[in-house]
Parts: sequence; C-alpha cells; structure tokens
Amino acid sequence: MRMFLFFTIFLIGCEKFVMESSLTLSGKYVLSKLVLVEGSTLKDSVIQSGQLFTSSDLPDPFDSLKVNDFFIHFDYSTIRMVWYNKNQTGQGDRWEYGESPYEIYYYRVPWSYDAYNLGKIQFDYKPKDKSSYRRVILQVDSDLLESIQLSGLYFSPIGNNGPNYKLVMSFTRIGP
Repeated sequence: MRMFLFFTIFLIGCEKFVMESSLTLSGKYVLSKLVLVEGSTLKDSVIQSGQLFTSSDLPDPFDSLKVNDFFIHFDYSTIRMVWYNKNQTGQGDRWEYGESPYEIYYYRVPWSYDAYNLGKIQFDYKPKDKSSYRRVILQVDSDLLESIQLSGLYFSPIGNNGPNYKLVMSFTRIGP
C-alpha cells in the first residue's frame, strides 16, 4: 500500500512538471532563414541570405523582409522590430517599432500551449502610415538557446478577420 501511495504522489508531482511549457524569448535576433509555405500542392519557397521577400498584402515591417537584415528583440514582455541604430554593445540601440513610450507588448495565447507545444504569441501594433492597429499571431515552433523559429504571420485589423499567411521564420540570436 505504501508503495502505491508513493508511486501515485510521484506521478502527480511529475505531471505538473511535464504539463508546464516554458518559453524564454529573450534577446536580439536576426532573420537567418525564411520559408514561404505555399500550400500542399506547391513547392515551398526558400528565401536565401540577402534576398528580399515582399508582399503588398502584409503590413509594415512584414511586407519587406530581407534575410540577414531584419532584426527583432524580445524581452520578457515586449517586442521591438526593425533595428536601425546598430550599436553592437546594445547601448543606445534604436528601433522603428516598440521603443518607449510606444512599447509593443506580446503575450502567449491562452490554451495554445502545453507540455509538447510552445504555443502562440500575439501582439498588436500600429504600422507606419496606417491609421489602425494590426494584430499579429505567430506560432513558436522552437525556442532554443541561440535561435527561435516562428511561423504563421496571421494578421488582421483589430476586430476584423484578415488574410492568413504561412511564413516560417528562423532567427539566430546575436545579442542580449
């Protein structure tokens, strides 16, 4: 009986550990690979280093993504995009999107993650030259020590359904 009780307590304790999914998005990243998934019958397109992906249907800055020249920065709750003052020390960095006092807060979409799935992140931001905010939802495919992979890029004006795109974006960590 004691063995059964011990085994049951052990399993219950392990269940909590296994059921939690940790996400540690943190640091400065460069887009190192971009794949455009065009559907089940068409071949996927891989955008090579230095090449530019453009789409007039996507909001800025996602309408023009250049591999190895598109940068994002995550901290524990905010995202910054389009690094334009590239100070290698990290001091004095300037970002087109997400700088104070216009922070862009992201959050994990509830019920999109479990022990086996890192889930989705969502954020709202106002693209330049637009009058309304856009909501972006990205699936977190992997979150490794020096890289992350995000896919999806579902976006729409707030309160409206918008087009869906399937981009697989691999980012390599370049700084804190």
